[in-house]
Amino acid sequence: MNKAILLTSLINCAMNKTISKLALGSANFGLDYGLSNVSGKISETKLDNILSLANKSHVEVIDTAQAYGDSELRVGALCSDYSFKIVTKIGVELENYGVKNSISGLVDQSLKRIKQPQLYAVLLHRPEILLGDEGSKIIKELRSLKDQGIICKVGISIYSPEILGEISKLFQFDIVQAPFNIFDQQISLSGWSYKLKECGVEIHTRSVFLQGLLLMQKPNLHTYFSSNWPELFDGWYEFLRDNNVDALDVALKFALKQDWIDKVVVGVDSVSQLRTLIEIEKASLAINFPQLSCNDLKLINPSKWNVV
Repeated sequence: MNKAILLTSLINCAMNKTISKLALGSANFGLDYGLSNVSGKISETKLDNILSLANKSHVEVIDTAQAYGDSELRVGALCSDYSFKIVTKIGVELENYGVKNSISGLVDQSLKRIKQPQLYAVLLHRPEILLGDEGSKIIKELRSLKDQGIICKVGISIYSPEILGEISKLFQFDIVQAPFNIFDQQISLSGWSYKLKECGVEIHTRSVFLQGLLLMQKPNLHTYFSSNWPELFDGWYEFLRDNNVDALDVALKFALKQDWIDKVVVGVDSVSQLRTLIEIEKASLAINFPQLSCNDLKLINPSKWNVV
């Protein structure tokens, strides 16, 4: 084979094996999840097809949690044929039952459901428990599990960066998962994204579409949003119209373009949705992103939405 052709072939091969910055979220594997979700939990056939495409497209991380219904079980039932790094979140039960549910016991439950001998990462779903009486015991257990090789990395899942100051004094974590999107830029504007990267912490972000809110057409927007933050949403829709760009493209690229983000967790309902996200990741988008950050928790924290 001609050397030039061989070199080109090797370069193309290397490019094709580039690891995706996307991580596959699994909340809707086990729950009816998301503001715009009308199809409910994904069927087994659809889920298997999604996992197959993710594997072929070098999406290496699946993000799950014990609080996501039967998501761990479904991941475990279908992932044996694929090579994924599994990140799971534990500890919601600790708030109610304390040390009765030990960290080691919870991790063992996840391992059995996911059918894996090791987890890439375990994150505390409610890291504020570390500030309580049982904090030192929990930290000790997490360190022990890591030392034993049962988990590769330990970390925390947060809603806002304020808690990081206190917890970082107690606990040297490997991963932080935080929300980040056009409206919610707290972790970046607070300076914590820079501090974490300086310490070698892996950063995963979620809620890139703010549970589908950023993708909704203006006529379909709930009055809770349009009446409370009219200027913000008008600015968003005007930006999309004036630049002739799609909300999905802009919202996803905004996160993917942040060099401090290691993984962007996305949820999908179908193979076609995942394929679209993968294509967006590969495509270029030369625009100046809108300045629409907001620190009002009644908007950026979906648990505080009043959309009944």
